[in-house]
Amino acid sequence: NKKEHIQAVYNWQFVHSLELWGALLGHCSDSQILQPLIYPLTQVVLGAMRLVPSSKYFPLRFHCGNILTNLGLQTSTFIPVLPIYLDVLNTYNFGKKSKKVSMKPLEFACILKVSKSQMLESGFKDTVVEEVYAGIITYLAHHSNRIGFPELVTPLIFQLKSFLKDCKVGNYCKKMKQVLDKVIANQKFIENRRKSVSFGVADHQNIEIWEAQVERDGTPLLAFYKSWKKVADSNKMKRLTQSINMDDYSHIPLLKKNHKKIRMKMDQEPEVSGGGLWSDDGGDSENGGDSGGESDDEERFKLKEERNKDKKKKKVEKKVAKVEKEESDHDENYSESGEEAKDHLEDMEESDDGSDVEDQVTDLKLEDMDGDTDSELEMNDDFGDGNADSDDDGSDDDQSGDESDSE
Repeated sequence: NKKEHIQAVYNWQFVHSLELWGALLGHCSDSQILQPLIYPLTQVVLGAMRLVPSSKYFPLRFHCGNILTNLGLQTSTFIPVLPIYLDVLNTYNFGKKSKKVSMKPLEFACILKVSKSQMLESGFKDTVVEEVYAGIITYLAHHSNRIGFPELVTPLIFQLKSFLKDCKVGNYCKKMKQVLDKVIANQKFIENRRKSVSFGVADHQNIEIWEAQVERDGTPLLAFYKSWKKVADSNKMKRLTQSINMDDYSHIPLLKKNHKKIRMKMDQEPEVSGGGLWSDDGGDSENGGDSGGESDDEERFKLKEERNKDKKKKKVEKKVAKVEKEESDHDENYSESGEEAKDHLEDMEESDDGSDVEDQVTDLKLEDMDGDTDSELEMNDDFGDGNADSDDDGSDDDQSGDESDSE
């Protein structure tokens, strides 16, 4: 199956194996035993890169380009890497408008392919142009001291000019124009230096001496690469360690609020008492103050109908509690008024008893003031005996009358 064969090659295990072999051959470049493996490894990397020439596998292609660049640099072997990046510029349409806008470019360091939705984002094209820019600068900087540099970059110059003519995106044209200017400047520098050369093309020893001297003196492209590399490495370390300034929100647009309208709206809205984020009843401070703290975990997972029932039930309980409170307040007021009336009656009774005592005292004092007390007492005794005799006679007459009636 073709799909299974592609998956057997396009996976991280295979890519890491290529990187391991490239690092091994680069570290042991002086070994006569391992040196013959440079060419087969280069062919395997190029074959893996060209297995599926699709734009969704651009990340894998850039990984392979880095492997070949490092291998050629460490082993001092010429490996044509420029066609890898120039093929990307020629096959992909960078002038087409993206359907989606992304806040930042994609990161190709941890992926081998991109999805269809990611290919529609503007960040995909930004990252591809950045990788092509970095790959070309890195490769040419390490060959900037070569005596054949002008002939090496001639195809690159023509294709970059063609790209700048077709592409209308300002950022992409700016990147490629910078590469073109640095390459042309270094090309002229090498041409001027090799005009005074007296040895031929077959004199490898003198060529190596000349190239070492040019590298020691420095080239325009190599100086530019060192300054760019320093900035790129610092940015890469920030991304890897996630130490980018988290307080920098300059990329997020600011929304200016109309504070006057907000203040007017808040004045018009009725005040809401208490309540947590998830509370339905808003939290009643009079009934215990459950402001979304204790029963929220149960309430938020209930159905909407159950929450409405609980809400109605709580409202009814509030009304009942309010009525009970009013009744209790009324009873307390009534009991207080009854106690006040009772106290008032007791005060009145005490005042009445005091007046009788005073009356008795005054009567006694008036009687003491009279002088003929003995005569009055004797007269009372005489009248009292007469009254008693008359009463007895009256009672006898009544009894005789009753007997006559019975006969």
